[in-house]
Amino acid sequence: MDRLGMLAFSVIGVVALVVLARLFGFARRPQIADPALAARLVAEALPGFRAAEAAVSRDGSGALVAAHDGRVALVRPLGDRFVVRPLEAPIVARAGGLLRVRPDEAMFPETALDLGESVAMRWAGRL
Repeated sequence: MDRLGMLAFSVIGVVALVVLARLFGFARRPQIADPALAARLVAEALPGFRAAEAAVSRDGSGALVAAHDGRVALVRPLGDRFVVRPLEAPIVARAGGLLRVRPDEAMFPETALDLGESVAMRWAGRL
C-alpha cells in the first residue's frame, strides 16, 4: 500500500472512532440537574461544607452553592465530570440575568451562569 493510501486509511479510521464515540454518548457534558445535586457535589468535594442555598444555571452548565458559614463554591462540568472550586475572591460581572464568575485560580476558566435577573443580582452581591 502506498503512503497516500495508508494516510487515507488512518484518517478514515480516526473519523470512524470519533463518530462511534459521539453515537455512544462519550462526548456529552454532564449537567447539573437541580440544586440538590449541586449541594451534594460540593459536600463531597469540600469536607465540612454544609450547603444552605444553591443556584443552578438554567442550562445546567454550572451552579453556585453557599454554606451556612458564608463560604461559596462554584460547581461546573469540566470534561466528563464535575469540578468544585471554593470562591475566595472571585472576579464577578453581571449583565442582566447572566453572571460571569472567574475564580481566583489562574488556570480555571470563567464560568457564565444564566440565573435570571433577580437571582444573579443576589448572588453578585453575595460574591
